Amino acid sequence: MKTKELRNLYIRLSELNNSFTHYSFVWNQFNIDYFETIKANPDELTKDYFDSNPYKRKHNIKLKDLFNEHSKTDTTLIQGIFLLIYSHFEGYLKSVFQFSQKIDETIETFESKIDDVELDSILLDKVFNRLSIDKNKLDSQLIDTLDYFRLKRNRLIHQNSESISKTLNQIIKSKGEQLNKFWDSILPSHRQGIDFSDKLVANNLNFSIVIDTLNIFRKVAADIDSCIIDKLTVIKIAEKHIIPEFVDEQYKKIKHLKIERKVSKFIRYCDTEFSLVTSDEIIKLLKSSIA
Repeated sequence: MKTKELRNLYIRLSELNNSFTHYSFVWNQFNIDYFETIKANPDELTKDYFDSNPYKRKHNIKLKDLFNEHSKTDTTLIQGIFLLIYSHFEGYLKSVFQFSQKIDETIETFESKIDDVELDSILLDKVFNRLSIDKNKLDSQLIDTLDYFRLKRNRLIHQNSESISKTLNQIIKSKGEQLNKFWDSILPSHRQGIDFSDKLVANNLNFSIVIDTLNIFRKVAADIDSCIIDKLTVIKIAEKHIIPEFVDEQYKKIKHLKIERKVSKFIRYCDTEFSLVTSDEIIKLLKSSIA
């Protein structure tokens, strides 16, 4: 089973991936198409050569400067996409936590203080602490990876700092090679660009690193989703959310159908919306709800 919150995260990450690869494709094709032209007319102004472009006066430079301008734009865009990936991941954590509160009304808010808890400042800790999920249920490599990306995100935001943090440096030195091996065994095509053991990569980003980051966050979020579902239990989620939602959305369509057809539609709904294989117990709950 997967929550809709995870599915929404996947959609957002896919949209980022599509936009990013589209931009990269268009620029590279521009480079191919105009390389000889720029080489032959380096000092011609863009407003003169691209006369029909509506933005010609907003960005009027010599043709030979286009490559340098692209490099700066590329850096800005790549950093922005990396930050968006992390932001979408945090958005997922917040939304799946709100979902959890709907299933279990006893779950405390983020603002509440949890007794006997040392670490409660990071968002994932807040979620797991309030759901009473042992963080060790996640692979230690996933936790280390999240720490690496969180510190890398902080590094990008505070670029006036001359050196990477001691904590990030420690991850790189003591856990970098282990993380490389772990993700090579997990990612479909191994790592394409990221190197958890390289200090230089901690400060830089490129196309391949961003693609790796997208795929890594998909895996991390999926494992977190499984932990949360296990804690809430599929039965309780079905009873408190899936069945009421199904009945609310489908009531007018199914109220005159025989029970067998209602059950069939529900099974298909669970599979499509939640990747859930229904059990006899869940079907029994459905029947009692629509009887």
